[in-house]
Amino acid sequence: MTLMLCLTLLVLQLITASLSWAFQQPDVPPKYQYHDPVTSDVLMCDQCPPGKAVKRHCTADTPTECEDCPEKHFAENWHWGDTCQYCTSVCKERQLVKQQCNSTHDQLCECAPGFHLVVEFCITHSSCPPGHGMTAAGTPVSDTVCKHCPAGYFSASDSSTEACQPHRNCSNLGLKTLRWGTSTSDSVCATQDKTSLSSLRLSSVPLERLLESLPGRRVDRKSLERLKKSCSPQQQVLQLLRLWREQNKDQDKLYGIIQGVNHCERKVSRCNSLKNLTLDDLLIVTNSLPGVKVRQEDVRAVVSTCLPRQHILQLLHLWKAANYDWDLVKGLSHSLRVLRSREAPRYLLRGLKKISRIIGATSVHKMYEKMFVSMLQDESCFKAVKPLNE
Repeated sequence: MTLMLCLTLLVLQLITASLSWAFQQPDVPPKYQYHDPVTSDVLMCDQCPPGKAVKRHCTADTPTECEDCPEKHFAENWHWGDTCQYCTSVCKERQLVKQQCNSTHDQLCECAPGFHLVVEFCITHSSCPPGHGMTAAGTPVSDTVCKHCPAGYFSASDSSTEACQPHRNCSNLGLKTLRWGTSTSDSVCATQDKTSLSSLRLSSVPLERLLESLPGRRVDRKSLERLKKSCSPQQQVLQLLRLWREQNKDQDKLYGIIQGVNHCERKVSRCNSLKNLTLDDLLIVTNSLPGVKVRQEDVRAVVSTCLPRQHILQLLHLWKAANYDWDLVKGLSHSLRVLRSREAPRYLLRGLKKISRIIGATSVHKMYEKMFVSMLQDESCFKAVKPLNE
């Protein structure tokens, strides 16, 4: 046991000594072999330290003589050369000087602000798209790190420096939530008054002005007054458009548009399979659509506040509001491809395919959409506590 203990202690001492030697500058300069041309002897000469170069090699009687590196030259390590290395004079494109050259180090360059090194080139830091925020800023040697904004946060800009921001808490401000925030937009608050939709773009436009802008035969004033008394501000606009349509159904110039609207509504209403969709079905569709996803809590709100026949259309509306740069028909085509690959239920595929055909193929519907949908695009209309019946 005593012999074993002694051997263990000896090994530990050797390891400690080797580590100490490895991490300290040597007290004794490292050697190099030199063939003396006068005596033909092979001598072991001392190397020169960093910042110096060999001026004269050692002899049997004299040590190595070293001299300082000249200006704009350096020697980073112990060596036996008679010259120092020349300093890098110019940094590459999009690089700045990090450290000037000195006798022991070369000039150090790094990518300029806003760029990071990839192989040998400085590349612009990536921007985080809307709905994503910066979690780690880009450095000269690393790119920006982006992450999808979690629930309760949003990012509306395309930026490499901005993090996700928390949604405005309307309740804490003593206000009413007019529109819940998404991953790409902040919550919209309204004052706590009796008219919850008073700040909406649609309800703020007088019906008389909207009525004057419609072509064809106008809705009479008495009907307009009755509509004001019996409908909410949001419903007034929709009901006015329906009255106008009824008033002009015999107009030749408007007949095609009105018939197209009727045809579109009938076709959508006949998508019987879409009237019985479950929450799971809607979530499957949500996950299959491209771009920014509709939040699960918004899908649940649609199920709890809207009629069954409205579920899929409201879901598509929410998706379009969050993905304004996507065409709805292309979005549905992408969804169908994904759902087929995942072997989704056939009734779901048939229903979405029918909606895609209606939207994509009905030219008169596009005329209708061009005239009126711009007035109905505010997603706040679909966030009302009491959903529309039509």
